Amino acid sequence: MKDSSILNVMEALKTRLDENNSLIVHSTSGVYPKVGFNFNKPITKYELEQIITKNHMELPTEYKEFLLLHNGAEFFTNEYGYSFCLYSIEKMISEYNSMKGYCDVGYILKYCYPIGYVVDRGTLLLDISNYKQTNKVNILLLSIETLSFYCDLTTWLERMIIAQGNAYWDWFSNGVQLD
Repeated sequence: MKDSSILNVMEALKTRLDENNSLIVHSTSGVYPKVGFNFNKPITKYELEQIITKNHMELPTEYKEFLLLHNGAEFFTNEYGYSFCLYSIEKMISEYNSMKGYCDVGYILKYCYPIGYVVDRGTLLLDISNYKQTNKVNILLLSIETLSFYCDLTTWLERMIIAQGNAYWDWFSNGVQLD
C-alpha cells in the first residue's frame, strides 16, 4: 500500500482518466455521465517560495505539494461547471484578501486560508492553527455554518474523489428504535 500523499492521490486519479482528462462516473438512476478535470500548470518551487515569503505565509507541505503539481484545478466538470476546485496560490491570496472585507471571524482571518470552493456548499478553508505545534492541519467548509472535516487536505481530497465530487459528509444514517 502506498503512502497517502497528494502526489499519490492525484496519480491514482490520473490513471483512471482518458486522453481528454475525462472519466465516466456512476450516478443516480443508472446514468453514467462523463466528467472532466482541468489541471493548471504547476508553479515552480522558486516562484512558490517567493510568493510565500512576500505574503508572510506559512503553508503546510501537502498544500505546497499540490501547487507544485497543479497550481489549481477543477474537479468533476460538466456542461454546468465543476463540483469543486482547489485554487491557485494567486487565487487563494486574492480570496484571502477579499475575506478580510467581509469575514468578521477573527479565528478564520488569523488561522485559515481559502484554498478552494465546493459548488453550492461554500469555501474550503485550510486551518493551520495547530500546524506549528503538531505539523497537522484541518479542512473546514465556510458556509451558512462552518463545518470541520477533522482531516487534512490529502484525506479530504481522496474522499471527494472516491465520492465522485459529491458532498460525502451529507451521507449519514440515523439510528432507529425497533420494537
